[in-house]
Amino acid sequence: MKNYDVCIIGAGASGSLASILLAQKGFSVCVLDKFEKPAKKLLVTGNGKCNITNKNLSSEFYNQNIDIFLNQFDYQDTIKLFKSFGLDIYADEEGRCYPISNSAKSVQTILINQMQKNNVNFLPNTQVYDIKKNKNSYNIFCDNNALTCNNIIFACGLNDFSITMLKNFEIKTKKILPSLCALKTQQNTKILNGVRVSNVQVTANCDNLIMVQNGEVLFKDNGLSGICIFNLSALFAKNKRFEGKICINLLKNYSKTQIFKMISEKLYIFEDMQMLLESMFDPKVAKYILAESKINQETKYIDNQKINAIVDNIVNLQFNVTDCYNNNQVFSGGVDLSELTQDLQSKTYKGMYFCGEICDVDGICGGYNLQWAWTSANIVAKNLQKN
Repeated sequence: MKNYDVCIIGAGASGSLASILLAQKGFSVCVLDKFEKPAKKLLVTGNGKCNITNKNLSSEFYNQNIDIFLNQFDYQDTIKLFKSFGLDIYADEEGRCYPISNSAKSVQTILINQMQKNNVNFLPNTQVYDIKKNKNSYNIFCDNNALTCNNIIFACGLNDFSITMLKNFEIKTKKILPSLCALKTQQNTKILNGVRVSNVQVTANCDNLIMVQNGEVLFKDNGLSGICIFNLSALFAKNKRFEGKICINLLKNYSKTQIFKMISEKLYIFEDMQMLLESMFDPKVAKYILAESKINQETKYIDNQKINAIVDNIVNLQFNVTDCYNNNQVFSGGVDLSELTQDLQSKTYKGMYFCGEICDVDGICGGYNLQWAWTSANIVAKNLQKN
């Protein structure tokens, strides 16, 4: 069996970067991945643009306080590092950072270039099926091949293989659930399917834990999607159950008094309530609001009580969350950080490290999960260099 200083399971964002940083320091590094090329999952991040990090970096955007890690390698360090790799980055008005190409392919390309330049041995299309711990090394068994290494890094995310390995090594994990995903609702939203509402305020309530997002919501057959909903799903994942409420304020820049006046002034202008509300909302949304307010869409005149019912639904359109869709961008849960040192090394197994999504660290949309990948890869690489 060929021996390496370090073997990395998974060539995603964290695994690819860790291999580069270690190879730059003279380590013999082998990376094993089931895909043809490294960093394949990067291609779908940021809607294909690759939201590489965020200038507004803070633990408040993660499922737990990770300042101890972010203080070691933050967004400025990320930008500086990728600049040294030849990647130019810009930030939008909300602090989200992207390559100037606006293409995730550019990020994948520079990572592949650095891996090749620093002689990282990449084994593509490789399925690892077992790992054994020896006294001072690890044996890795994969497809018609076997390797041995002094140190092993799990950077393979959360999947059937990694979950099996964690159980085999008795590594404590937090419950694994989808996060950054669409939410299923008790309400039938079929008539709204495909409709987008912008500039809304969305509030999630899960066991009296509250989270608020502003932006856009996309309606599905029986549920809600869009960046706001993806971010709010993290609250349910953090609480380990997809049950609670979502409330949408469709006119967040207006008070209830202003909306009441707006509707009252329109009563004698339009033929019926459906037409009146279509002057304010998408026709399907107008129809849904009237149904929730128990008002016939062909009704022309309504009293103040019914106007208030419409106003209440406009500023507080409620949905009961019952589950999530399997379109998650990340998973919540994974290796409990209490199992690891501050250098992300197992407290039980010397030379066993974890970085990226396999750890119980997940953030909302906006570059926070990729920043964790870069941060954790840097911390692991630095610790191996020290030792």
